Amino acid sequence: MRKKLSKATAILLITTVAFSTLAACSNGGSNSENSSSEAGDNGFAKGKFDSPVTLTTIGCINSSYKFKEGESLENNLHTQYMKENLNIDIKYKYVTAADQCSNKIRLDMAANDPLPDVMSIADPQLMADLIDSGKMMDISEAFEKYASPELKKMYDIDESYWAQVVKDGKKYGIPVLARAQQNDPLLWIRTDYLKKLNLQAPKTFDDLAKVMDAMVNTDLGKGKNNPPLAISLKGNGGSLWDGPVSWRGDASWIFGGFGVIPTYWNKWHGDQIEYGSIQPEMKDALALMADWFKKGYISPDVGLIDVGKSDETFRTGQAGITAGPVFTSTVVRNYVQKNDPNATVSPFEIPAGPSGKAGRHFTAVPNGALMVSKDYKHVEALFLYLNKLVEIGNPAAGSELEKGWKEGYDYVMKDGKVSKLEADFPDKIAVNPSKYFLTGQPLIDPQLELDAQMKFYNGEKPSTPYEQSLYDLIPDNEKQDPKTVNDWLGAKLVTDQKEASLANLFLGPQTETMKSKGEALSKMESETFLKIIYGKAPIDEFDTFVKNWKSMGGDKITEEVNAWYEAVNVK
Repeated sequence: MRKKLSKATAILLITTVAFSTLAACSNGGSNSENSSSEAGDNGFAKGKFDSPVTLTTIGCINSSYKFKEGESLENNLHTQYMKENLNIDIKYKYVTAADQCSNKIRLDMAANDPLPDVMSIADPQLMADLIDSGKMMDISEAFEKYASPELKKMYDIDESYWAQVVKDGKKYGIPVLARAQQNDPLLWIRTDYLKKLNLQAPKTFDDLAKVMDAMVNTDLGKGKNNPPLAISLKGNGGSLWDGPVSWRGDASWIFGGFGVIPTYWNKWHGDQIEYGSIQPEMKDALALMADWFKKGYISPDVGLIDVGKSDETFRTGQAGITAGPVFTSTVVRNYVQKNDPNATVSPFEIPAGPSGKAGRHFTAVPNGALMVSKDYKHVEALFLYLNKLVEIGNPAAGSELEKGWKEGYDYVMKDGKVSKLEADFPDKIAVNPSKYFLTGQPLIDPQLELDAQMKFYNGEKPSTPYEQSLYDLIPDNEKQDPKTVNDWLGAKLVTDQKEASLANLFLGPQTETMKSKGEALSKMESETFLKIIYGKAPIDEFDTFVKNWKSMGGDKITEEVNAWYEAVNVK
């Protein structure tokens, strides 16, 4: 492993590159402010550049972004911190809605316009197209040269983290890593409803059916649950339908109880990767969903409502059950219990299906990548920035950011203690500065959060500033019994049931046949599945769908997916 540049090496670099960089200002979307003096001034070894180094990017935001008055993505405590502490000037080529970013990047590519220095890309197809365009930098050497030991350790956990950005042995991006099991669902149930019904939490699908039947046929104080199970099958808005798999209102576990996950590619029955939606087990799963639909257990508009609408039925108490990740605890705290102070909710393990086992979708740790323009002349600035994010993500005791970024932003002092509860903020606005990062999230070991929450569940106290920050997110009145704190209990349950999480082994871009046939096949799949669930088509329609899917390009896609998998898993 290479060490950071020594002072002598830095001086040698200045001498070597000064003339060659005199006119080579970064033009890959960078402003001309990156002068020759900036290029020659390698402050990486010192931890701060003597002259400002510009890093251009783009901003893709949604309704979850919050800003203090007078601030924006272009100007906030994060951009100011990086300018003051690293002398890196982050500038935005544009800021737009997250669902428009891919289109704008494609327009820039089509017009041959200069791309920003660094872009956060989540769409695997766009990643592949950018790599194929020849406009992206192979960061392999830069990563080895500039990444800190802590940053390298994070990416050494699993070589598959790099799968989406590797081509011909070269790394064309830095994967953005999600938290481990970040969106793996649990069952969240109104336990006050269970108490009124004199029922226990379900351990099997049969138990669950009894609970849902009681909820839909019993007045629980605000009427009967209609429907009792809050799920959505609309999908997340991509070109290919992924309706049963979602981060909230998830339905993957219903199919997982039969041993498969729709829209996922896995080795369901042997050594070959196969498409989950055409497996024989799907037929029985669809028959069960059709039965639940007929009995009113799920919404009559389950194929039309998005996760927000589905979530709303649980927030208001109209539904007593939903499926969501560990952080559904915040929905319980901030919505369910505010709407009904007497409401009690707990997470439970996913119940076992007819296969005798539970199953659910697995959250892949790679969550997009930072991609770098090959024309960017200061890639060391990006790594200085990323190394700093690692320090910030898990700060040392006594460091300037151990409490948080800034009082009044992501924490306040209350009764001499740090509070991160939004209700304690004078303006009732707590911002999450990590949303402003180029990564859009903290840069930490994917396992760090779950490990800390498990520690708290077991009655241990925080021992690092990072752990303290997590601990401070929980109101004191909830901490009296650590085993009943939903956040910590959820972490234990999702970890205990880790084997139930079934992965999608295909994380690559669309194959050639997917590009030409994928949307038509996906549309046929969604229409067939929803017609069966709605009772508008017999269950045997599934057999016709499988036959057509295979003959209309599915078999060829299966060959291509397996070829991709073999290529990226060559040791």
